[in-house]
Amino acid sequence: MALLPLVLAIGLHSPFAFAEEDSASQLATINKIIRGEGKPGETATAKNGEVVYTVLEGGIVEIRNLRYNTVQRFGTIKSNDNNRSK
Repeated sequence: MALLPLVLAIGLHSPFAFAEEDSASQLATINKIIRGEGKPGETATAKNGEVVYTVLEGGIVEIRNLRYNTVQRFGTIKSNDNNRSK
């Protein structure tokens, strides 16, 4: 069940959700955040301004939907991170 929010979050950032001039950079930033490669404080916002992706301290990713006033948080597991699998 922990993967469901991640799958839903990935589905929220389709290329059509961003402004055309910023679509490549916004999509790249959101993908970087979701993969656990972002730095604390890094954010990206969907074109409509309703969904904000933020990296919190400790690598926690927060997805805030301003329209529906919902927040999802999840930790990411970086590839080859053997400490998390123990």
